[in-house]
Amino acid sequence: MFFFLMPPIRHFLLMLAFLPSAFCSNDILPQVEAYLSGVKFIYAKFEQIMSSGDFHFGQFWLGKKNRKTKIRIKYEDDIAQDVFIVDSIVTVFDKKTSKKYVSSLSKTPIYSILTGSLNLSHENYEILENSKNRLRLNLKKSSIFGNMNIVLMFSKYQNGNLKNIEGWIISDGKSETIFSFDQDTLSVNDEKKIPDSIFSFPENN
Repeated sequence: MFFFLMPPIRHFLLMLAFLPSAFCSNDILPQVEAYLSGVKFIYAKFEQIMSSGDFHFGQFWLGKKNRKTKIRIKYEDDIAQDVFIVDSIVTVFDKKTSKKYVSSLSKTPIYSILTGSLNLSHENYEILENSKNRLRLNLKKSSIFGNMNIVLMFSKYQNGNLKNIEGWIISDGKSETIFSFDQDTLSVNDEKKIPDSIFSFPENN
């Protein structure tokens, strides 16, 4: 599945599942649920660090409108791939070869989370940090992601409410991938920053 994608892109697609999903708990997790379910638009520059030391960067857009979820991940380094997701369909444009690849998220656990048909509240979780300025939540050995640990990171307002998603960490015990949004460029729920043209697949972009 997604055999044509480089490792950082596969990891990115894996974590996209959390952006529109929701899960609950008795205290902290309802805030996470409200934040994630309330996200309609996201724009930010991003950085991705692999355990191998490889470093990648680019731009990220997410828009949920008219019952459609659209995502674009534009790698601006040597990967040179542009990833477009509209609901369950993934299209990847390889700038080096000018080839296009199409696959479906419905064949993976990601699709279940994107459509809200998977209940993540049944997963084993641990609150790693719940300080004045930050929340780090660990889904431990998640069965839906091949028994990997996934840490979600959020910034907080002074009153303790969640402010923005900072990124996530994926670990399988052998390797680790750190993905982070550039907080200086991060914009949440500002529809003006995400025109519909952003999600139009360019043949020669």
